[in-house]
Amino acid sequence: MKNLYLSLSFLLGMTLQAQIYQGSTSLGSTMTLDVTLNTNTDSVDVEISGPASGYFAVGFGGTGMNGTYIMLVNSNGTVKERKLGQWNGGSTLSSSISYSAITSSGTRTAYIERARIGASTNHYTFPANGGSVALIWAKGGTSFGNHGSSNRGFGSINLINQCNIATTTLTTQSICPGDSVQIFGQWVSQPGTYSDTLVTAIGCDSVLEQSVQYTPAIVNTLPSLSICQGDSVQIFGTWVSSATTLYDSLSTPAGCDSVVAQQVQVNATVSNTIAAAGLCAGDSVFYLDAWRTDTGSVIYNGVTALGCDSMVTGRVEFLPTVDTSSIWLAPIADASMFVGTDLGATYYWFNCNTGAFVDTTMGADTLNPGNEFLQALDTGYYAAIIVKPGYCSDTSACKYYYVDVQEYETGISLRPIPASTALQISLDQLSGTLNYEVLDISGKLIARGTFQSVQSTLDISGYASGMYLLRLKDGRTLKFIKE
Repeated sequence: MKNLYLSLSFLLGMTLQAQIYQGSTSLGSTMTLDVTLNTNTDSVDVEISGPASGYFAVGFGGTGMNGTYIMLVNSNGTVKERKLGQWNGGSTLSSSISYSAITSSGTRTAYIERARIGASTNHYTFPANGGSVALIWAKGGTSFGNHGSSNRGFGSINLINQCNIATTTLTTQSICPGDSVQIFGQWVSQPGTYSDTLVTAIGCDSVLEQSVQYTPAIVNTLPSLSICQGDSVQIFGTWVSSATTLYDSLSTPAGCDSVVAQQVQVNATVSNTIAAAGLCAGDSVFYLDAWRTDTGSVIYNGVTALGCDSMVTGRVEFLPTVDTSSIWLAPIADASMFVGTDLGATYYWFNCNTGAFVDTTMGADTLNPGNEFLQALDTGYYAAIIVKPGYCSDTSACKYYYVDVQEYETGISLRPIPASTALQISLDQLSGTLNYEVLDISGKLIARGTFQSVQSTLDISGYASGMYLLRLKDGRTLKFIKE
């Protein structure tokens, strides 16, 4: 440990908290007042000047006569203390002052000393922290009495701190951690700011400050090293196989410690199990970095991005096959319709005779996936490729579909098929009106009404999706689909 000596014997002094407050003011055109308040001696020096031809007085801490403490300088140079009454001179107080007075060029000046704290409750006590003090004043003839309105007034005096001396800051002392230095006659081993208080010639405090700081140890952190679990590395002559931080101590040019730090990180070997992959018979799936055609457990041995071992375990399993019989044929002979009953599946309808996918709305050779309804315009065999998430897709058997041409057999046509909000009805002939009923596929009555003209519109916006029957009063029945 090093001890640093700082010679400050010339700075040693008595630690005090003295403050000097001073203020000056003019009272009227011929009176002046100076006040000095010393908290070290807890005393007040008052200097009052006025015309030597008569008396003059100053009251402290009041704005009116009643009960105010005054210092009265008589025309003969004597000084008295009084407590004023309401519009009268009040009473003389026991003396708590010492004074002297001099006269020069028609002006008398009284020099008064007294304690800051009043000798009684009738004697004024000056504020310990200075500040503004309210004043009243008056002057008159050779005897204390009526002075006239032009010879009195109000005022104030502001006692300002004269000891606002800036702190003297000495040069900062630096020590190494664990060392010490002598500050103001004391040994200091901790960083901080230390002070000593002296007293100036006028009794004000003078503060010295001395800061002590550490010269920090230099810590040089080397780039961290990474090793794989089970490996080791040599650091500062020592073999290390686990995560840690090692240090080596040197010395700086200033004599303080210099530390070199080296961190070692251990990267773990990865061992993980992932979700199984699904496989359809005859297909292959890319799983754990290879195409797989067989089911069973799969183990993949690799290397992580950090160069350590990585083992991933998985499994390939056969997926279930969709139900190819999930197609329903409407049981009504003149309302042939295919419906995919598995709502979780997608149906790709196609014509078995041509091999072309068909649109379930218009019958054109276009792809329209996801529609579980099939109503083609041509008689023939139709099937569907059925796709369902989590299942192997498959193709249903071809089923015969009979389509009759309604407008030629019944004299009535419906457009569009399927319809979404409105069904347009065209009648070849209509004399008068024609009653009708709407039934669902199970035969339940949905609505009834009357056609008024050969071109009519049926509102089906409120119907559920599915197939419906339009039955006329004369027995003709047609099917239509609501999307």
